[in-house]
Amino acid sequence: MGGFNIGGLIDDIANAPASSVSIAEFISYEKHRSDIQNSNQNMIERKRYAELIFSFTCIWCICIFFILMWKGLGKLNLSDEIIITLIGSTTLNILVFFTLVTKYLFNSDKST
Repeated sequence: MGGFNIGGLIDDIANAPASSVSIAEFISYEKHRSDIQNSNQNMIERKRYAELIFSFTCIWCICIFFILMWKGLGKLNLSDEIIITLIGSTTLNILVFFTLVTKYLFNSDKST
């Protein structure tokens, strides 16, 4: 039936309090529970993306190391200007990407 969950609805009705005061408490409890689930999901996603960003940055550093090593050993025949442009511009892009993503993921202004 599209996203309608009869079992969940029956459970909610069975767990719902009977008096009007306890209904307000129940709503407050459900909101608090939802906030906790949201926080847990945010922590899991932040951890996942932090690991991905770190891995990506490490792989990039390893690639730069090999480019420099091959250039130093004479196995990579590119001019110095091309090497400087390759390393400088792409490293700058990686650092800006890293900074933007981490500022978004770990925004201190957010309460989550």
